Amino acid sequence: MVPSPPRSSSSPVRPSPAADLSDAELNQYIITRLRLAGVSLDPLPERDPDAPADRERVLNSARSLLRGGAAALSALELDPQDWPPVLYPAALPPVEER
Repeated sequence: MVPSPPRSSSSPVRPSPAADLSDAELNQYIITRLRLAGVSLDPLPERDPDAPADRERVLNSARSLLRGGAAALSALELDPQDWPPVLYPAALPPVEER
């Protein structure tokens, strides 16, 4: 993936359209997008503080990302001279001689 050219610091950051949606509308949008990607939240409990994930927390996190995080991510400026480090390189199996 080739990084896009950096944005100038004077480029405006548009507010997220998700800011105008209610929680119910945004939940429906999130659930629809997840289903289109083949992900269902149905196996998760509705609300369970002991569970590692529940529907309420997943939807809350997704709404938070769409309302505030997306604008912050779009304002991120990348330096095309920088290459991100390879954090988890793939382990190659040993070469077998034939």
